[in-house]
Amino acid sequence: MSFVDSSYRLFQSLSPEKREKIFTSAAEEFAEHGYRKASVNSIVKNAGISKGSLFQYFSTKRNLFDGLVDLASDQVKIYLRSVREETRDLNFFDRLHRLLFSGFEFIDKHPALSRIYFHLLQSGDSPFGADRIVELRRRAEGFLLELLAEAVEKGELRSEMDLVKVAFLLNSLLETILRSYYLDHLSAGHGIYRGDSKTLDEWTRVTVDFVKRGLSASE
Repeated sequence: MSFVDSSYRLFQSLSPEKREKIFTSAAEEFAEHGYRKASVNSIVKNAGISKGSLFQYFSTKRNLFDGLVDLASDQVKIYLRSVREETRDLNFFDRLHRLLFSGFEFIDKHPALSRIYFHLLQSGDSPFGADRIVELRRRAEGFLLELLAEAVEKGELRSEMDLVKVAFLLNSLLETILRSYYLDHLSAGHGIYRGDSKTLDEWTRVTVDFVKRGLSASE
């Protein structure tokens, strides 16, 4: 977590099960109603704690939301790190395939956090504005930039490309696909929204093939 104070350290001293219950309740409430309309009363009721106890751990509603966003960000970092390590011996396009498919799996595993990560931060309904959005996107682009640079060094990708711009474009593409899996209206009837494994595999292969035609050193 990026914020550390005595209240949050007290929260960290709770059992993992109790911390999970509080965060789950808060994530579901923020995901359902947005930051401004989320009810602290509903959060404490569903978490089975008193409002006084919650404010012992998080002095304000803003601090609680910050904690959730940091949790979502930390979970994404763990996911990216695990994909990177698991695919280290694969070529760039196989790594990209695994990265995208793992993104679908992440959304299934963390639906409330995914909504906060994808929707609330980009809707203006958050207490910290655009700065956090920029931070999260830079992190994702930095991860992709590292993969691209490694692939160029291996001779898998064209060496004359501006990798910073390519990382931006690639991140925009992947983000749109993952959000389309999560949000029905972005899928626009193409079947990607909550698609089954076969549909997602088809979309992943089409996406990787599209990228390969533009970036591969052998194309």
